[in-house]
Amino acid sequence: MYAKGKIILLAVCLLSISVAVGATDYKSWLPLIPNTLGGLTRSGEPDGINMEMGGQSWSSLHQEYSNKSNKKISLTIVSGLVAPQAQAFQSMSHMQMETQDQVVKTVNVSGYKSLFQLSKAEKNGSLMISVNQQTLVVIEAEPITSEKELLPLTEEVPLKKIATQAK
Repeated sequence: MYAKGKIILLAVCLLSISVAVGATDYKSWLPLIPNTLGGLTRSGEPDGINMEMGGQSWSSLHQEYSNKSNKKISLTIVSGLVAPQAQAFQSMSHMQMETQDQVVKTVNVSGYKSLFQLSKAEKNGSLMISVNQQTLVVIEAEPITSEKELLPLTEEVPLKKIATQAK
């Protein structure tokens, strides 16, 4: 009976650990956040969250960058299949669309499947980069008018380190 109880306790512990490790702790990404991005400096401190709800977990780290001429860039790292950004990526990752006002298309960024979005009217865009099965790197910028303005920013973000840290 004692051995059976230990096995059940071990199984419960392993199950709870597997749920808890579903997302990377946002604090592990802090050293990977660049001090500058696209020539812009950090505006404020990074903002992070580790969330667990209903047995599912996700985490996020967000950093804003800006300059005096109102150019803005934000960098967000997200881990966990239930994170809102991960769900948006999954629903749109096979989408191709172009209208007079908007472009949505999949692109390849350093070997990673990515989703590019551009609002022509509002002159802002985003790039969602899937660095592994449960981790996204999201770069948003304004004002921008083309994908050529957003893609070079990815070279300043350590995508491979983020991908390996999040495994």
